[in-house]
Amino acid sequence: MPSLSRLYKSVAFALCAGSLVPLNSAIAQEAEQDEAQAIEEVVATGTRLKGTAAAVLQERQNQAFVADIMGAEQISRTGDGDAASALRRVTGLTLVDGKFIYVRGLGERYSSTQLNGMGVPSPDPTRSVVPLDLFPSDIIESLNVQKSFSPNMPSHFGGGNVNIRTKTIPTDFIFRLSGGLGYNTNNSDDGFFYSGGGDDWTGRDDGTRALSSIITDNLDAAQSDAGIQGSNAYPLTFDERKAMLSSMFWDIGPDPKSVDPDFNLGMTLGDNYDTDYGVFGFLSAISYENEWNINDTSQGTNLGTVGCSDLPDRYSQDGKCFAQFYEGVDTEQQVRWSGMLNLGWEINSNHRIDITNILLHDMSDRVRVRDFIDINETVFGETELQRVDMLFEERRMNSNQIKGTHNFPELNFLYFDWYAGTSRARRSAPGSLDVTYQQNFADGAFIDQQLQPIAATSVNRGYQDLRDVVETWGWNLGYPIMAEGLELEFKAGADFFEKARKAENIPINVTHRAISNDFLYGNRVDEIFSDENINNDDFYRSATGANILESAMADGDEFAAGTMIDAYYLMMDAFINNTWRISGGVRYEDFRQLSVPFEAHSNQFSVDSSEIEQLAFQEDDFFPSLALTYMMDNDMQFRLNMSQTTIRPDLRDVSVTFFIDPLTEFLVRGTPLLQSSKLDNIDFRWEWYREAGNNLSVALFYKDIENPIELIELNTVGGAAPNLLTANGESGKLYGLEVEFLQDLSIISSDLSNFFVTGNLTISDSEVTLGAVEDDVTSLFETQLLDALNATSASITVTNNKRRLVGHSEWVANLQVGYDSDNGEHSATLVYNAFGPRIIVPGTRGNEDAEEQTYHSLDMNYTYYPDFNTRIKFSIKNLLDQSKQIQQEGLNLLLQEDGVEFGLSYSYQF
Repeated sequence: MPSLSRLYKSVAFALCAGSLVPLNSAIAQEAEQDEAQAIEEVVATGTRLKGTAAAVLQERQNQAFVADIMGAEQISRTGDGDAASALRRVTGLTLVDGKFIYVRGLGERYSSTQLNGMGVPSPDPTRSVVPLDLFPSDIIESLNVQKSFSPNMPSHFGGGNVNIRTKTIPTDFIFRLSGGLGYNTNNSDDGFFYSGGGDDWTGRDDGTRALSSIITDNLDAAQSDAGIQGSNAYPLTFDERKAMLSSMFWDIGPDPKSVDPDFNLGMTLGDNYDTDYGVFGFLSAISYENEWNINDTSQGTNLGTVGCSDLPDRYSQDGKCFAQFYEGVDTEQQVRWSGMLNLGWEINSNHRIDITNILLHDMSDRVRVRDFIDINETVFGETELQRVDMLFEERRMNSNQIKGTHNFPELNFLYFDWYAGTSRARRSAPGSLDVTYQQNFADGAFIDQQLQPIAATSVNRGYQDLRDVVETWGWNLGYPIMAEGLELEFKAGADFFEKARKAENIPINVTHRAISNDFLYGNRVDEIFSDENINNDDFYRSATGANILESAMADGDEFAAGTMIDAYYLMMDAFINNTWRISGGVRYEDFRQLSVPFEAHSNQFSVDSSEIEQLAFQEDDFFPSLALTYMMDNDMQFRLNMSQTTIRPDLRDVSVTFFIDPLTEFLVRGTPLLQSSKLDNIDFRWEWYREAGNNLSVALFYKDIENPIELIELNTVGGAAPNLLTANGESGKLYGLEVEFLQDLSIISSDLSNFFVTGNLTISDSEVTLGAVEDDVTSLFETQLLDALNATSASITVTNNKRRLVGHSEWVANLQVGYDSDNGEHSATLVYNAFGPRIIVPGTRGNEDAEEQTYHSLDMNYTYYPDFNTRIKFSIKNLLDQSKQIQQEGLNLLLQEDGVEFGLSYSYQF
């Protein structure tokens, strides 16, 4: 397959991704620069939101395709700290797991994300979609959510395309310092934590948690048959086993922890210089944030009916219960910092080159101490269980982008722009820990605690690393033609995208059965695995320390993958008598993707060359789009958009290796038989832009989906957590209504002219048909199910063959009430967001679907401007003290108390 040669190179590129240095591209259009200038100029006026809203509304009105845009000042007004939180305010968008955006009820896989118009890598090991909480609001100029497909967009388009546009060089000198403090009501209680490494305050592990060289040396290819257990060919000494166990980080405790208040710091510096060679400018920004959260959480897995009668009422409902249930305290520290340096050069207003450099770093360090109820092991009042787990995770992304825009008045205003760039993302999760204790009671009184004395149990340690590298480049060319009553523009362009991924997961078990009974007892990790105990021969049940360490690594836990897209488009944009606008064209994409698994503890692929070709996913197609706009007058217009797009399998979707879903902690796997989804999209929107920024719009949308990609439970596979399969349904559809408005209250009374109300409401419905029926026809879903089970027949246990799409909410509502004082010194906003219940895990065996319940979010923000340069801001988040809740059959699959969060910040611009 000659067309795969570059893709093979991309996979090879992934193998050495850690040593690559990126050089990237992307910036905003001149119109975006104008928007940035407009925002800067209105900072001290009395109508801040409406001033900036006018800029973004003007851009939205002038776009040929349906889009929603949120500007920097609007984001600041709502008090959202990152792109993910801000986007939930946009019409029809919901936020899942604090990271991923669902557009019009379609899951994160149905949307694409760009940074300044270019693709970026993802540090998430479970998906290629970029977690949007990685982007702090401080660097964002605007968020553009395009909901109807245009040929200059990626064809991987379902719900929409999110383009994060960063701030550009300023029009004048700017130097701003800021700082803030925060407090969550949940943090008044103590949590449980540990000391960690010396660099934890920077969001980086200093090597304390890393896998030691003595262990990696015993996991190399030469000893793959022996691993860390040893063999006759590669025997391990008692001292070597002690050294490996001792080299692990055990100083975890945990200890009771009274957490500090949250705090953040930031600085922005920029200027521009007018010279004989053009205008040069720069903008730099750095920020740091340290945040603590202590939450009471509960979580259940494996819903069934066995053993439920023996449980207290709060663990069972109508004869059903979870086979495993956890409840306790979750303590998490998050450290985020970012840096940005943007450079610009403009010549004669016709030629401009911009360079954007962004570095984002996000650390999460979590300890959970929870009671663990297992219906097979727990005997209340005699032997009860406790689970302690720790996860330290670093996510990092850096992007270097360069973009040029060139206008040629002498060539009838022909324009040409180009971009190129490289981005890298990395996720490192060293030394995770999961330990199960047994608590012993006599006559209801606690006696002692020990590692669970069951042969199959162990202390689970995990070491994960993922590196993603993206290179992207392209160009756009436009040529206008003017005639009487006609403005016509022809556009053409190309996009090239290459991504290489290398991921590794090394799970290591410290078996309970290999530890002497006397040393199993203790309340703390660091007591049981102290240096004194580890170096004591009596600690080990075997005289040689045999079986103390076991590798749980399987084929596919390490893999290399590559994605390549070559795309070209042609489109036309025509204005007829300033009344009609017709835009449309076609995009061609050649898509290639390959994910190759490795053998455990080996640098060898676990498949041969012929199987590698079968694992390759290739697809090329044309994707048409048409947009028709009728402009009744300068204020009112009607839009009709029609298009065809696709949603392709993700890198992990075609892998047979299980991974853990971060929201539910269920095991998820894919299938090599997975196919792309094809979508037919129709959008109709009426827009009314009125005086002083007031506006109203109503939209209808419909999507017909062939082979929608969904999650299905594999109930026949055993294990402590349910197993989910990524598979194709037979068909799906989504349709709905969106309403959006902004109105000042002067229409009620002139005394209320300083108040405004803005909001949006989305009402929609969806249906997916899986093809899971007992008949003589084997559907695509059933073929994938049988392949996953390695069976020729299987009983279909899906509860609902027809249901709503996973993640779809039937309604989403946003409402803001704002106030701006006449003198411009005071600004206040009350912000409400809510969504209808949405399916998280489809039900099987007659059980209902597990649904995330409605979350009513009410936030308040007040800002005081004592002078032109100073801003003092006070905020309260989650005023209603809502909790995140996922329910199934009336039981809590997940319950997390979020608490009420207070914040106070100060900034001064010199």
